[in-house]
Amino acid sequence: MCRECLLSCWRTPSGGPCPICRSPLSKADLITCPSDVEKNWKESSKVTRLIKYLRRVQRSGEKSIVFSRWTAFLDLLEIPLRKGIGFLRLDGKLSRKKREVVLKEFSESRDKMVLLMSLKAGGVGLNLTAASNVFLMDPWWNPAVEEQAIMRIHRIGQKRQVRVRRFIVKDTVEGRIQQLKMLFR
Repeated sequence: MCRECLLSCWRTPSGGPCPICRSPLSKADLITCPSDVEKNWKESSKVTRLIKYLRRVQRSGEKSIVFSRWTAFLDLLEIPLRKGIGFLRLDGKLSRKKREVVLKEFSESRDKMVLLMSLKAGGVGLNLTAASNVFLMDPWWNPAVEEQAIMRIHRIGQKRQVRVRRFIVKDTVEGRIQQLKMLFR
């Protein structure tokens, strides 16, 4: 089961019942299964384009936040980023204290130019004005979720123009989701 989905099922941040057997479970009981993602990884056109943008933005000295609904996709993005783009990551796996450390480092560091963030973890209550570039890697059904994430960057205290780029592959489910969202706006 996906860690983020399991955590969102629980009523408290410290734990809850197992969705299958209903036994009590805490965050400490969770384990992450190792994967062979790096060994089998091949860069997609979406990732290639993102890396191209991030390199350009990095040269300008601006910081970026890359949002995805899927933490597994963030895992994949780490692979090319390790080849020369300083990054940090914030998702549902981090404790509140670790999140604060990551956000402070992102704001203050000259080396960490990219923050990978799950849409759920980054949508609420954060001030991310250190960044001025937003990359939404996959569409969310509810446009308010995306807007809330964008507004973490575009708020009082932001000194730069905020640029938002959505990555949507044509003729796919992503494209259809985007069409439906536009229809209901």
